[in-house]
Amino acid sequence: MKRLMIWLILPVFITAGQAQPLAPCGTTEAPTPWLKAYQQNPSAYYRANNDTLYVPLAIHLVGQDNGFGYMTMSKLLDAFCTLNEDFQSAAIRFYIKGDIRYISNSTYFDHNFGEGYDMMVQNNVSDALNCYVVSSPAGNCGYSSYGLGVALAKSCMNASDHTWAHELGHQLSLPHPFNGWEGYEHNYSQNAPASIGFDAVERVDGSNCQFAGDGFCDTEPDYLNFRWTCGANSRSNIIQKDPVGAEFRSDGTLIMGYSDDGCQTRFTEEQIGAMRANLLTERQFLLYNQNPPVPVASTNLSPIFPQDGQLFANDASFTLEWEPIEGARFYIVEATVLPNFAITLWRAVTTQPYVDISAENLIPNKTAYWRIRPFNGYDGCVGYSDIHSFQLGSTVAIRESSGPVEHLEVRPNPIAGGQALTLSFYTARTLPIRASLLALTGQELRRQSFNAIPGDNRLAIPTAGLPAGLYLIRLEGAGAVVYRKVVVE
Repeated sequence: MKRLMIWLILPVFITAGQAQPLAPCGTTEAPTPWLKAYQQNPSAYYRANNDTLYVPLAIHLVGQDNGFGYMTMSKLLDAFCTLNEDFQSAAIRFYIKGDIRYISNSTYFDHNFGEGYDMMVQNNVSDALNCYVVSSPAGNCGYSSYGLGVALAKSCMNASDHTWAHELGHQLSLPHPFNGWEGYEHNYSQNAPASIGFDAVERVDGSNCQFAGDGFCDTEPDYLNFRWTCGANSRSNIIQKDPVGAEFRSDGTLIMGYSDDGCQTRFTEEQIGAMRANLLTERQFLLYNQNPPVPVASTNLSPIFPQDGQLFANDASFTLEWEPIEGARFYIVEATVLPNFAITLWRAVTTQPYVDISAENLIPNKTAYWRIRPFNGYDGCVGYSDIHSFQLGSTVAIRESSGPVEHLEVRPNPIAGGQALTLSFYTARTLPIRASLLALTGQELRRQSFNAIPGDNRLAIPTAGLPAGLYLIRLEGAGAVVYRKVVVE
């Protein structure tokens, strides 16, 4: 495993195949004993006020044995944002516990139910709802194993999809609104049977809503156990008949149903009550952290290095650095040669406000563009920053070759704490110079000003009192600015 950051009764084991379209959901569990007890007397269960409940998720991104195929962090954050929007009316907010976990395992990447069970048993994190993002979870967009975890297909986790919310609804006790119809074939022009197996079929008049279907009276009857498209008023085009012949169309707005994602918008009040009660009773152990951090303050990118338009050799390696953003725990950093980022050529995730990049990951002799996306474990809805650029070419430069200050060297580098740095450079004329030592936040820690003379110049900058870490040297003169990195050990 790389660091960055299923049921009680197993369904039939089947091997998933990418050649077949993914089914909406592979969850076939009957309502849990907890839910059945709850629905018999909801008022007997503890109900907190409407304060937001913060629930931890352990997110596992699964790839192939060769390390390829992982869902990208940017797409994951978009899906995470949609998930929390789906649960906003329930006053439930999910957050990412610890780092995103990466698993390179081709068997788990495209698995059957038995392999999925093994994946969860081997990798689950305690005190969190475990979510595994794979290629094909047993041929479905997703499935849930109550009390163990959910598996999700990355292709069903676009920003407009509700698969994640659907499966976590199962984790928090909710059945499908068509509960009992899973796997049952029916001619919808005929009346529905009075029961399927031991389960009563829900009637339009609501006379048996408390124990038929999903057991919630504010979810209307629904017999459609396959993906369907909404028609007018977010209703199914298929007309169904209940056991006494009453006709109805299924409600497509329910996230726990199988209507197309574009139609789904909500959980009902009774569903919300059950999920909150489930967290406050059976899952109370998840509510150990109810103090969310400071939200991400902004998406303003203030580069420290490089400056816009700065020139680098086509084979150069250097560090992109920017001022830290309040509230950000992680940064997605992207670079490309297209200003609209239609294609991203390089991407990295870092916990620091800097990251190393090699120009060889881009295209020679082009303008390269870069941006960041700050986020933390609670806030995935923050977008990308403004875009900055640098130049790639066959000439090695950081602008100093065309400016008045040339050939800047900083020695020794790395330097032991307490020693003085020696800056050496060349200038062709007498020139006022200001030399600064900066923290990566941009804070100026040392400054010296003097008049450089024509020819070679040397300047000492003390480092006494500086903690070990990465710093920047900035040399300014005649409108030109040159930067160098230095490491204090």
